Amino acid sequence: MQEDLKEFFEHPLLRPKTLRYRRYQEEIVEEAVRRNTLVILPTALGKTVISILAAAHLLHRYRRGRVLVMAPTRPLVVQHARSFLASVRLLPSELRVLTGRVDPERRGRAWREGRVFFATPEVVRNDLEGGRLSLQEFVLLVFDECHRAVKEYAYTLVAQRYLQECPHPLLLGLTASPGSSPERIEAVCRALGIEHVEYRTELDEDVSPYVHPVEVSWHRVPLPPEYSPLSSLLREMAGEKVRWLWEHGYLRVPPSRVTRKILLGVGEELRKKLGTAREKGPLFTAMRYQSLSLTLYHALELLESQGPHALRSFLEGVEGKSGERRTYSLLLRDPRYARLRELLASALPEHPKMERLLAEVKAQLESSGESRVLVFAQYRATASRLVEYLSQGLKGVRVERFVGQSSRARDSGLKQREQLEVLDRFRRGETRVLVGTSIAEEGLDVPSVDMVVFYEPVPSEIRYIQRKGRTGRFSFGRVVILLSESRFDLASHFSSRRKVKRMQGLVREVERRLQPILRLSVPSPEPMTEEELSDPLRDVPFRVEEG
Repeated sequence: MQEDLKEFFEHPLLRPKTLRYRRYQEEIVEEAVRRNTLVILPTALGKTVISILAAAHLLHRYRRGRVLVMAPTRPLVVQHARSFLASVRLLPSELRVLTGRVDPERRGRAWREGRVFFATPEVVRNDLEGGRLSLQEFVLLVFDECHRAVKEYAYTLVAQRYLQECPHPLLLGLTASPGSSPERIEAVCRALGIEHVEYRTELDEDVSPYVHPVEVSWHRVPLPPEYSPLSSLLREMAGEKVRWLWEHGYLRVPPSRVTRKILLGVGEELRKKLGTAREKGPLFTAMRYQSLSLTLYHALELLESQGPHALRSFLEGVEGKSGERRTYSLLLRDPRYARLRELLASALPEHPKMERLLAEVKAQLESSGESRVLVFAQYRATASRLVEYLSQGLKGVRVERFVGQSSRARDSGLKQREQLEVLDRFRRGETRVLVGTSIAEEGLDVPSVDMVVFYEPVPSEIRYIQRKGRTGRFSFGRVVILLSESRFDLASHFSSRRKVKRMQGLVREVERRLQPILRLSVPSPEPMTEEELSDPLRDVPFRVEEG
C-alpha cells in the first residue's frame, strides 16, 4: 500500500521529481527489462515514460551498456531525446541524436562515442548496411510507433540485425494499436522478436485512476440535393467500368458489392497475370478499367465526404497529369466528364459538415475562454478550406493549419521550424483552433485539447485511437465525429469501431502463441559506480542537438 502513496519515480539516474509515479508503468517496466516486450497503451498513458524508466534501469545496471531509441520521423526523434534528457541525468558526451541531416562520417564517429542514441530507423538501417554501426553492445532497442514494423519498413531489418548480432538482445516496442488482424499483429511480433505483450486500456483497473473521461458523439448530416446530379453521374461512369470487369470475369463479386479494397485486389491480380501472360492486350484494358473505377469512386467519395472544393482540387490534379497517365486522358475524353465539370462549376453549397463543425467549435470555445480545439481532416485541400471557413466564422479567433513538410502541386507544406512554431502558438493559447492532417495523429507533442473533431471518420483503428487520444489527457475531453449520409463515411465509421473491439481479443490470442527467443548469453551486471553517478555535470542542463 505504501508504494501507492509515492508521488514520483525515484532512481539514481532520474532527475528528482520529474516523472510522476504510476503503478501500472512500474509493473510494465519490470517485464520490459526481462524480455522482448510489446507495450500497447492508448495515447497519453505514458509509453515514453515506460521507455525512459526501462532505459535508466539498464544504463545503471550495465555501465558499459548502450541504448538506442528509434522513432519514425525526425521531429519525433528530437522529441524523444528532449523528453529523455528532461528526466535522465545524462552527460553531454553520452547523448547522440542522429537523423538524415547528420552526414555519414559524423554519424560513424557518434556511434563510437555516445551511449544513448536517438535516431530514425532509416538512419540506423543505412549505418548498419554501411558498416558504421554494430548493435552488439546495446542492452536495449526501443521501437516507437512499432506497428510500422511490417514488410520492408526499416524497423524490420534493424530488429533482424540486432537479434543476430547481439548475444543478449532486448527490444521494447511501443504503440497505441498494433492492428486489427491477427496477421498484422503477428507480423509485428515476429519482426521484433516479441516474447511478451503488455496491453492496457482506459477501462483496466490499474489505469482508470489516471484517465479522464472522454465523451464521443457522432453527428450525421444529410447531403444537399444539389450534389445528387454529380453523384449520379460519377456512379454511372464508375458503374460502367465495374460492370465491364464483372462481365469479363475479373470480378468475383457482383457490381453492387464492390468496394475499394476489392478493386485494389483486382489490380494486384492483374499485375501478377501480366508477368506470365502471352496475350497482354486484354489485361492492359482491364487494368485501365480497374484504375478508372478507383479514380471515379475516389471522386465520388471526395464529393460526398469532403465537399465540392475537394472534388475540384482532385480533378484539377487529374487534368494536370492527363498527359502522363493514359487512364486520366481516357477519363477526360468521356463526354460525361465535360458535363461533370459543368455541374461542378455551378453554385454548389458547401458541405453541411462545415456548418456543423463551425457550430460545435463555436460552442466549445464559448464554454471556456481557455478551450482549444483540434480538427482532423483527411486531405490537405479540406484542411486549407476549413481554416478559411472557420476563420471567417470565428471572428477574432486564430485558426491555423498543421500539415506535413512535403509540398504537393500548389500546396506548400510546413517546414519543421514552421510546424514547431504552429504548435508553440497552439500550446500558448494564441491559436485556439488547429486543423491538422494525419501528421497530427502520430506521436508528435500536440498539446492536450478540450475537443477533437473528426471531419470524416477513419476506417483504421490505429488512426481512430491516435486521434481520440489527443483529448482527455488532463481533464474531461470531447470527441465529435462528423458523418455524411454517404456509404463512404458510414462504412469507415463502422469499420473503425468494429476493429477497435476486435483488436482487444486478437492481442490476447496472439500473446498466447508467443515463444521465448534464443539468447546466447546473459550479461553480468556491472552497475555504474558512485563516482560516475555523482558527476556534477549530470545535473547541468544542456541542449539537444543533432550529431
